[in-house]
Amino acid sequence: MPTIEVEGSKVELDDEGYLVHPEDWNEKIACILAEREGIIKKCPMTKEKVGILKFMREYYKNFEAFPIPRGICVNIHQPRNCTYEEFPDPSIAWKIAGLPQPSRHVVAQLKGLGGVS
Repeated sequence: MPTIEVEGSKVELDDEGYLVHPEDWNEKIACILAEREGIIKKCPMTKEKVGILKFMREYYKNFEAFPIPRGICVNIHQPRNCTYEEFPDPSIAWKIAGLPQPSRHVVAQLKGLGGVS
């Protein structure tokens, strides 16, 4: 099983790069995942990106679902398309947020193929 090292500790990832234990997540881990996914070139992440990720985690904790991307922006007081501006592929934001791997149906919705935008 793949791992990443964060401050001397190993964090397990599944074969697709998702955290095996979502409770391991923190901003440093998110930053490493964002680098791995090509979202950023160097840590730390912007406060806008971190705000999106924290909202996603809280929403998932409360509803066990992915929030509508535009709804994220409204709730964190960022521009309407903030999710797509900060994370062109919202399914990658999901991974960087340390959430479990979404189903193919959820990924299709996130990419606008399932009627959600």
